[in-house]
Amino acid sequence: MKKSVNILFFLLLIFCMSTAGFAQEKKVVPDSKTKPAVTRKDDQAVKKDGVPVVVEHVGNDVLGGTLALKLKENFRKSVLFQLADKSRKSVRIKISSRSEFTDRPEIGSVYAVIWTFAESGDVVPFYLAEEIGVVNFQNTESAAAELINKTDKIAGEYKYLFE
Repeated sequence: MKKSVNILFFLLLIFCMSTAGFAQEKKVVPDSKTKPAVTRKDDQAVKKDGVPVVVEHVGNDVLGGTLALKLKENFRKSVLFQLADKSRKSVRIKISSRSEFTDRPEIGSVYAVIWTFAESGDVVPFYLAEEIGVVNFQNTESAAAELINKTDKIAGEYKYLFE
């Protein structure tokens, strides 16, 4: 019995010594005088990859202008597209709109959209597709979404132009 108590005491002593050794191990504390370097992402690294598009609006009606602005806003938010300038290779979307009734412009607008592709601003663009429609205050957002969907289909169909 005395022998088993001595062995148990010896094991307990070894266990306590090993935990004390771990507790006394010196931990590396970062120097408060040196601060880590701030890492910033470059603008080019943040640059999103997407189909470059240029949206142009021709017309003086409020609803057609609203449609063009909604379209630009949705392209800006999208990860599939990026708004570009005319100097780059891009899909050009030209929206021409007029009031449906000149006496009551708030009722609705008629619009025509033409999709083209151009290498740069100096090159004659290639025709891709067109669409006509009517827009009012209630369907401006859905009309913009429909035009974005069609732009995505057109960009997928003609993606070889960007290679």
